Amino acid sequence: MEKKITKGLIKYIVLVVFLAYLALGIRVYRDYGISADEPTERISTLVNVKYVLNFLGIDRMSGFDVPDLETYSERNYGTLLQMPSVIFELTAQDLGDVFYGRHLYTFILCFVGYIAFFFLLKTLFRSNLIGLLGTLMAALYPRFFAEQFYNIKDMVFVSTFMICMLTTVKLIESRFSKRWLLAFAVSVAVSANVRIVGIVFLLLMLGYLLVDFIMGRTMQTAGYEVRCKHPFLCGAGLLLIWLVLYIVMLPATWKHPFHGVLDVFSQFSQYDNWDSTIVFMGKVIGKTEIPWYYVPVWILVSVPVWYLLLCIASAVTGIGLCVKRIRNKDGFLLLLVSRYKYAVWCVLLMAVPWLGTVLMHSTLYNGWRHCYFFLPPLILFAMFGVDYLCKKGKRYLYALLPVIILGGGIQAAWILNNHPYEMVYFNNIGKYFGAQFDRDYWHLTTKDAVRYIAKKEEGEFSVKTPGNDFYKYMLSEEERSRIVEEEEPLYYVETYRGKTGNELEIEGYDEIYTITVDGFKVASVYKKCIDAAD
Repeated sequence: MEKKITKGLIKYIVLVVFLAYLALGIRVYRDYGISADEPTERISTLVNVKYVLNFLGIDRMSGFDVPDLETYSERNYGTLLQMPSVIFELTAQDLGDVFYGRHLYTFILCFVGYIAFFFLLKTLFRSNLIGLLGTLMAALYPRFFAEQFYNIKDMVFVSTFMICMLTTVKLIESRFSKRWLLAFAVSVAVSANVRIVGIVFLLLMLGYLLVDFIMGRTMQTAGYEVRCKHPFLCGAGLLLIWLVLYIVMLPATWKHPFHGVLDVFSQFSQYDNWDSTIVFMGKVIGKTEIPWYYVPVWILVSVPVWYLLLCIASAVTGIGLCVKRIRNKDGFLLLLVSRYKYAVWCVLLMAVPWLGTVLMHSTLYNGWRHCYFFLPPLILFAMFGVDYLCKKGKRYLYALLPVIILGGGIQAAWILNNHPYEMVYFNNIGKYFGAQFDRDYWHLTTKDAVRYIAKKEEGEFSVKTPGNDFYKYMLSEEERSRIVEEEEPLYYVETYRGKTGNELEIEGYDEIYTITVDGFKVASVYKKCIDAAD
């Protein structure tokens, strides 16, 4: 009876936590500026919606001055999940409301991903508490907390990635039932529409079917249970369903499906249209100079230390268990493919895409946002160790609790103290080197910097800002109306994109205001010197 009451209480706690997080997101989604990529993503959405409606014979986009899909340079980027945001184009009064609407919509998509991640953890560990812990580790990762509102590509891909992780486990655990086979194919097609790297789930599943078949033929007498009775039929079915769905979801492939799909893979293996610079370990480098250790270093400096400690504990535990079985070849293989197959899967979900980027010299943009999807499998891997140690005995549980409670508490306090600049988070080690890495590369702090100027100035003022001028739509109408254009503006805003260090001099200007996080600058306001003004 007491166990039932405890389980019921935990379920209510989980529900309350999710509802509180949803309410928090709705409360703060207006706190963030417009990222440099958002205007392009909005146009991409409109271009694809226009093409789809015209294809269906519906003329509803004549009022939008956007390019045709056939000539649009970003046509191979999928916008399926962005298309519902067109509703804001029809209901909003200005572009500010459109982008605010897209911020809220992006958060909702990410929230759905957190729910899927919770059920993934609950399915694997049969524990609401471990499910809640792992989900909070993802949802309260500071960079995720900020970017879940405005990063409609990388963060939405993380959401679809978590959904694919759930459908993968459900498919295998259901012994490849038709229902979960279809759910898996749909989820992977949607994920690949957001970012083509989502195809990794399909590749790994085909690989698992092959391993399952071989193990069934060679080790069934040793106790191996075959998960799929018809592996080649399931594999062919998955591949065909995925391909059809992927083409249907990407309008750019409709006229020439085969060549269209090849174009997508060709473009994203080496994206040549991007020619900006990256700040990494104190150096400003181009896309051709990105070293193989770029992503690992970013993970080491920007993932909370206690996450990394839990991963180390899980890795040490796993290695110890494997060493005990390694002399027995059959026992070792059974351990990996049966009992710990999902732990191995976590490693492959990170290793395969990372090796792909290294071997193909794929273009990676500022920060490690293109590899944010590494975090869910990283957390899942850590949870295997947490689960094992908690079941091992109370002394292990008592050792883990301080790390989790202290780490989580410090992290939540950091978010509270540095809101809304969570996107520049570095861990307790990385923060001392923050000025040697990319910071506000999307110019999100421009809005707050200009708002500072607007409060300081009573009348009109001129200002030069990095990036585009879409930040103005996040200002009030009164603030916006006072900004004037001048060749030599009174103010200059710097967000340190492509810059190293904290000290930056602009000839003829003095620094009068700075936004800092953990001692490194993320934005500065400069005012024209009196002598220069004269």
